[in-house]
Amino acid sequence: MDFAGETVRVLHVDDNSDLVDVTATVLEHEDDRLCVETATNVDAAMERLSVERFDCIVSDYDMPDQNGIEFLETVREGHGDLPFILYTGKGSEEIASDAISAGVTDYLQKGSGTEQYKLLANRICNAVEASRSRRELDERTRRLESLISSLPGMVYRRPNAPGWPMETVEGEIESLTGYTAADFETGEVVWGDDVLHPEDRDRIWETVQDALAARGEFEVTYRIITADGIEKWMWEHGHRVPGAADEPDVLEGFVMDITDLRERERKLERYKRMVNTMPESACIYDTAGRFELVNQYLASFYGTTREELEGEPSSLLPKIRSEYEGDPYQELIDGERDELRGEVSGEFPGHGYEVLEYRLTPLVIDGTVEGVVGVTREVTEQREHEMEIARQRSILKAQQEAVIDGILVVDEDDTIVSYNERFVDMWDIPRDIVERGDEEVALEWAMEQVAEPEAFRVDVEALYERPEMTARDELELADGRVFDRYTAPVVAEDGTWFGRLWTFRDITDLTEQKRELARQNERLEEFVSVVSHDLQNPLQVARSRLMLAREECDSEHLDSMDNALQRMNDIADDVLWLVREGVDIGMTEPVGLRETSDAAWTIVADGDEAAELRYVAEENREWIAEADSDRLSGLFENLFGNAIEHGGPGVTVSVGLLDDGTGFYVSDDGPGIPADEREKVFEAGYSTAEDGTGFGLRIARQIAEVHGWEIHVTDSEDGGARFEITGVEFPE
Repeated sequence: MDFAGETVRVLHVDDNSDLVDVTATVLEHEDDRLCVETATNVDAAMERLSVERFDCIVSDYDMPDQNGIEFLETVREGHGDLPFILYTGKGSEEIASDAISAGVTDYLQKGSGTEQYKLLANRICNAVEASRSRRELDERTRRLESLISSLPGMVYRRPNAPGWPMETVEGEIESLTGYTAADFETGEVVWGDDVLHPEDRDRIWETVQDALAARGEFEVTYRIITADGIEKWMWEHGHRVPGAADEPDVLEGFVMDITDLRERERKLERYKRMVNTMPESACIYDTAGRFELVNQYLASFYGTTREELEGEPSSLLPKIRSEYEGDPYQELIDGERDELRGEVSGEFPGHGYEVLEYRLTPLVIDGTVEGVVGVTREVTEQREHEMEIARQRSILKAQQEAVIDGILVVDEDDTIVSYNERFVDMWDIPRDIVERGDEEVALEWAMEQVAEPEAFRVDVEALYERPEMTARDELELADGRVFDRYTAPVVAEDGTWFGRLWTFRDITDLTEQKRELARQNERLEEFVSVVSHDLQNPLQVARSRLMLAREECDSEHLDSMDNALQRMNDIADDVLWLVREGVDIGMTEPVGLRETSDAAWTIVADGDEAAELRYVAEENREWIAEADSDRLSGLFENLFGNAIEHGGPGVTVSVGLLDDGTGFYVSDDGPGIPADEREKVFEAGYSTAEDGTGFGLRIARQIAEVHGWEIHVTDSEDGGARFEITGVEFPE
């Protein structure tokens, strides 16, 4: 949606009257579509909202009557999804997380420069455009739903995966299947597993895959079983829809009931189809033990056709007869045995070694045994799987005993089915209690050990009432110990619930360390709050006033004021970086050194056209390092900034790889750094430049250290400074 030329009415709420007026003026200056009204408290804002229409709200967070998130919740109650941007100087991950949970449209921290206003104006326009687009999309969706509701069937969207779980279904779902759309979309009912007729599943899966591979679309007929157990015939047409980005392809299509059309054909073909679609070998033997009639599955097992196999002797019957005294097959023919079942293993033509489960019964017609009906099933993989399960159980038990956690597993009947020795030791529980498997007795014993017994029982019972729930908490014991307690349901791939797993880890020492760290972090957060909120708010007001003053008059004092404000902002930014970001990194990845340094140079050397960046390239060496991309960029920015700051106009900076393969370097042809000052340059606040903050090289060292690297300074070949970063990992 393009709303160019349309007015966007914005209500800006902030208890700082100077800032709110400046923001309104600058936003309208940045984008002439914006009409910004202001309020300095939440009550005034709500009164405006009750009588006027606004397209977007921009609100501060830290206000005396209500904070920004509380204001957001009030707006959501009365004004739905009206775009709401939290624009605050007191930012943190916690505030951002709370804002997102409360349904904020966007979250933006106040900055000290005019660029932040341009960004805010853009965010406002984007939010309003998205809101208007959603309303238009809702209307289109309503029309589409009306069309679908009139179709004599159902439409769907689903992944092309075994079971064919539905993402969305619409139309006559309940009349078609007996299930609701929610049953399918939540996964409670799976089309391929719960609705599609079992005898059709393999055939339909193969038919659809072949058709998709050849044409990208398919047309099939098959049976389903409704929620009431009624069998129906379906006609389905679908096609593949490419997924977005890295998402897999999905299927979209239409399903229609054709039961009435297929009823007559079904009656004529039912016995033949039933036999030939069985996922088991089925046949009729004559009295001599030859194949009289076979299904397709049995013919496939022998690698031939039904016509070729019929009349041939069975290779299974001799193996069965060899395991019995007498002739059990003849006993079936003679009417002396009603059934013969069991397992047999051996070599079978075209298959090698197989294990077959069989069931033989007499074929009686008009009171006379005319032959034998045989059904066999390959269970080789099943038996191998059972052996593998036994092996895995042994491995699992060994793993349970090897871990430092206490482990307890309870089944769906609240019976202890597994535990390790660590669990027994941690709880000092009598072995006969866990060996009996009585979970209630074990719970009573545990209650005597914990600091708050009743709360402990309530928590455990609540978890058993919600079998799907996963939980993790800390449990204090009466003797002062603290356990990390984790519990999760034991669930099969098909969603079947088998019980609950409990693990316990003694974290007494770690808990005390965390408490001390929390106390330190609280003091650190107080410091960050002062720098971030109490300093940056007045800085932003001053920079905004300065910008407006430049438009009204020309004074030689304005540039000095701008430089002073910028230096104050740089110092604040550097201090905040060291406090908030300089202590840890996230996931690292292979990062291109040249690409990262190019981007950093573009930022730092902006305005110094004489400065030059060179690379000292070596053949057969990759410029790829394992690093945090953003932090690595910060390292280059601070080293380049130091070279330009001290090297003067036209400085040449070189980047290259160390000869010993341990890292890389950044050097310049500036005045260099005296040997007795090379360690001091990494100290916070140390600078020889009049306008330097003294934090740049400190930040560079901090970035290197959080990567596990080291940074040292020496002389460059051109007489300037050379910073060597070692300990860098280069992926092969």
